[in-house]
Amino acid sequence: MHILFYILLAATPQWELNTSISYVYNVQSDGSNGVWCASSGGVFHYSEESGIGTIYSCPDDLPTPDCRDILFDSRDRLWIATEGKYLEMKDGDVWTNYSNFEGVPGQGRVNALAESGGYIWIGCDGGFARGDENGFVPVPEDVFSPDDVYSIAERNDTLWLCTSRGIYAIPSACTPFSPDSWVHWPETQNLLLNRVRAGEHSIYACGSSGAIELAAAADSFQFIIDYTSVSDSAIVDVRETSHGLLAAGHGVVFRRDGAGWVELGSGLPFSNWPTVLFELEGDVYSGFSFVTSIIDLANTQTGLGFYHLNGNLWEHIPIPGMQCKRVHQMASCGDGRVYAGTYSRGVQAYYPGYGWRSYVEQDGMPNSSQTFSVAADPAAGLWASSYHHGLSWIRDNGTYESQGDTILTFVKDTLEWHSEWATIIKADIPNNQPVMIVSQSNGMWAAFRQFDPAGQPEEPGGILGFNGDPMGTMNWAPRLGNDGIASINARGIYPVSADSLWIAFETGAGCQLLVHSGNPADPSHDSWFPGSGAAYTTVHGLPSSEVFCFLRVPGTGLLAGTAEGLALWTGSGFAPYMSITGQIKSMSMDSRGRVWCLGASGIYRIADGQVDMFTEFNSDYIPSDLYDREYSTRDMVNGGVFFSSMEGLWLVTQDGDVTPPGSGVSFYPQPFISGEDQLRLCGPDDDAPVTVDFFNLDGSHAGTVEAQSVSSWIWDGSLDGKIAAGGVYMALVTVNNTVYQARVSLVR
Repeated sequence: MHILFYILLAATPQWELNTSISYVYNVQSDGSNGVWCASSGGVFHYSEESGIGTIYSCPDDLPTPDCRDILFDSRDRLWIATEGKYLEMKDGDVWTNYSNFEGVPGQGRVNALAESGGYIWIGCDGGFARGDENGFVPVPEDVFSPDDVYSIAERNDTLWLCTSRGIYAIPSACTPFSPDSWVHWPETQNLLLNRVRAGEHSIYACGSSGAIELAAAADSFQFIIDYTSVSDSAIVDVRETSHGLLAAGHGVVFRRDGAGWVELGSGLPFSNWPTVLFELEGDVYSGFSFVTSIIDLANTQTGLGFYHLNGNLWEHIPIPGMQCKRVHQMASCGDGRVYAGTYSRGVQAYYPGYGWRSYVEQDGMPNSSQTFSVAADPAAGLWASSYHHGLSWIRDNGTYESQGDTILTFVKDTLEWHSEWATIIKADIPNNQPVMIVSQSNGMWAAFRQFDPAGQPEEPGGILGFNGDPMGTMNWAPRLGNDGIASINARGIYPVSADSLWIAFETGAGCQLLVHSGNPADPSHDSWFPGSGAAYTTVHGLPSSEVFCFLRVPGTGLLAGTAEGLALWTGSGFAPYMSITGQIKSMSMDSRGRVWCLGASGIYRIADGQVDMFTEFNSDYIPSDLYDREYSTRDMVNGGVFFSSMEGLWLVTQDGDVTPPGSGVSFYPQPFISGEDQLRLCGPDDDAPVTVDFFNLDGSHAGTVEAQSVSSWIWDGSLDGKIAAGGVYMALVTVNNTVYQARVSLVR
């Protein structure tokens, strides 16, 4: 079996990326009454009259979501500086990519753009270049030595560059390929500057050390904000406006008043950072982020949108869509709602017809950072985990508005800090560091790790089974170090039937199978395999003892994803599966029976005995740096698969290959009243053996019912010997190696 790195046109998946445009790096006037904005998730147009207008994002318009600068040139063309491999140009309806082959220096990250002297000038992670729609010519290193150009400003036909070596200037009429054309200000070399702005008479630059000015007729830059000027000297932007000279710092915008600085307006979130200042039709705006450090400012890309100065009050203008692009575990519901844990904005929730919102501290979450996990409770509500802040239960009122929602947080012991809006309840959970949550037919499971295994090895850890009423009585059943679990630092948990659970451990400690009573909160019938306190490792046939994930595949068996490929469960151990030898961090199965696996440099698809790999070179998918924990789940509405990433929430769907949903098989009667009747099945081949796998609407596997023929298949409403709860189930029906999708409505 060979991994195929080509894709037949008819079998090409469709890729969708939900990401955040709320972190705005730079803006430029559209020449009228609006601005074009370069953001963490693409570029968009904004005006006071229309609000957010045209959006160009990835993968439909741009090859990468992160955009650092934008230029609306004299010929009405949009030039877009991206974090990825390209400089993009839109001329009418035509998009053109510029890469290293067209003269873009460095590794492809373009930071800054300018138009002057009939040329387009670009600042990159590999230097500086000049060109036009036909391509670019980089300035040689022996002429211009900085290897990073962060920002460009233009005044009086002179270009000013903020670089890794300070401030440079060059008249646009001069050739940039002559050393004599360049002027360098050595006093700026070690100031950690990252932005330059041109005023009417002065040039300004700012960064971690403050803000500096080159006044008219001056021969050197001088500090205007330094360590003695304000409490925090780091400055993100400085602008001349009709309101005076403004500077944006930590949670505040300053206005220069004579020789000093005064705070401009009130109402800005003090603990967060602005990202950019601009003026539109005489009004002052500030882009804002959630980070609290100028170092994080360059890496997190989590935005608050805009703040607008109305009189003396800053008013918030939210930007629609996701607020945080770095997502973790997600849950998909049958009614179209999607929940996703995030790096810095709690739980993000999507409501069909309305869009995205977040559950954050002000809504009752104990913390908004590192919300690794979310999972729907089969009884009611949603469980989430903010790392180091325990387990939170969210009762969503089912609407986009937050009124009527309830959030309760259960912790092992007291927290050093939590938001003032949180309701904290002590509970018998292993510790306060959950890293994954899953649902099973009769309750929930959570995986925990120690906060500091080296410094605090005595801290309990393991997994937790639980169920009950969060607003009444909860049943907690920890499985800790002395209870049979092989390691107290669990990476992930994966139910594969109503009474079995696979556990993956950190640091190469292998995996373990727990068979329990069918009630997660009842440990009295726990059996551990390969034994109490023992784990499956390479000794048992795993390609690597670094295990990340599991997936039960009808007709195939149980798959394990490891650091060195896939393995198939044999009943007593593992054997290598297919030809995948790379790292598999997460995997899920779509509604048509295809298996999608997240690797280090792309996503594998397993279908019809064949493996295809999708990368940035043969698809719209963009790999990103992987976390220690990665997540995926099936989209319960469209049948595709969601994947977590640092770029946002990926969704891959594909038509064809398997019989479409709703055709070929049907269940009757519907709805099925358990206890009064038996559910039956009809299909294309009534004499063929059949396997029906039932899934809850959150994507978790509920159980399997098999028969020697389609015509003899019946269901009494129980799964794995347990009475199934009422509700809607997704069903995958396998007949003659063909997978059909259907739904079953169960009434009790």
